[in-house]
Amino acid sequence: MAAHAKLSASGAHRWLACPGSVAAEQAMPRGGSSPYADEGSMAHELAEAALSHGGNCYAFEGRYLEHYNASPVAREMCDYVQEYVDFVRGLGGEQEYEQRVSYEQWVPGGFGTADVIAYADRTLYVCDLKYGKGVRVDAERNPQGMLYALGALAERDGIEPVDRVVVVIHQPRLDHISEWETTPEEIYQWADWVSERAALALSGDAERVPGESQCRWCAAQPTCPALRDHTQRIVMRDFDDMDGAPAPDKLSDEQLRVVMDNKALIAGWLDAVEQHVADRLTSGETFSGYKLVEGRSVRRWADEQQAEQVLADSLGADAFERKLLSPAKAEKALGKVKAKDLQDLIVKPPGKPVLARESDKRKAISGKICPSEFDNIE
Repeated sequence: MAAHAKLSASGAHRWLACPGSVAAEQAMPRGGSSPYADEGSMAHELAEAALSHGGNCYAFEGRYLEHYNASPVAREMCDYVQEYVDFVRGLGGEQEYEQRVSYEQWVPGGFGTADVIAYADRTLYVCDLKYGKGVRVDAERNPQGMLYALGALAERDGIEPVDRVVVVIHQPRLDHISEWETTPEEIYQWADWVSERAALALSGDAERVPGESQCRWCAAQPTCPALRDHTQRIVMRDFDDMDGAPAPDKLSDEQLRVVMDNKALIAGWLDAVEQHVADRLTSGETFSGYKLVEGRSVRRWADEQQAEQVLADSLGADAFERKLLSPAKAEKALGKVKAKDLQDLIVKPPGKPVLARESDKRKAISGKICPSEFDNIE
């Protein structure tokens, strides 16, 4: 199992924004890995194997990898990771994969493992594969990418000239590639501020600063007094003269904005509190007022193959359901060449309107919209 730095690059978005989270997390019990994290680790191992051996991801389809091998490599993972592999190869130059980089000159004990570091035409590329599809990540001033770049620059100092630094975030399952270009000078200037934040984070009595990004994956979230107080201030702000939960149409625009700006943070905290209580009950503790009960269960076949045989004998073809492949699955099944024949059969209607922050780069929809067309809030 790979070692992790106390002030890791992957956790930099948290400890840079909330230095107090470092000591807070140290006091929390260590949880196990999640299926999503294992899936991401498996995708990274597949990418490294394909890039290092010079082949493609499909050579590993149906096989078990060396480290993350709870299941064989699926075709879907091959499809997505191959997109990333093709992108990396397109950069050319000298490339290093799963490369450990150190930035301890600025952060005591600071190191991390960069997915890809490439050097071509006096340009340093730092590429990060994100296999998850829950949260879209952008490269601009991304602290994880910048710390990897800092370590890579320090390693090349006086050896290879670097004029440009390009941080790349590749999320194939979201069809998202984000690139941000900067200079070594800007990275080094930023590093001075990072050094100050690191010293504060390691001081042991650093302030906790709640925020959507830093709180999202923080282990101390459910018991954090700063987040609790912050949530209470938001919920009670200007609502003192109202009885119970105020109706949305009774709130001012400023009140609505406060709620919208903090919706994800508050909802995340409430979910974390609920999970924390559930974890305590699961471990055998008692918690006054709550208990664990069996949830809704759905019937399933005890032996699917046996059921298939019995139903096929009795119902024939009616024992099975048929469903037309989606355009995406059809294209993958046919391959790039044959898939071209499908293009005239495919349409992409406008997506349902979603509520997004004003800083979102997508173009705003103007005019009146039917309420039935409205989708989720991002």
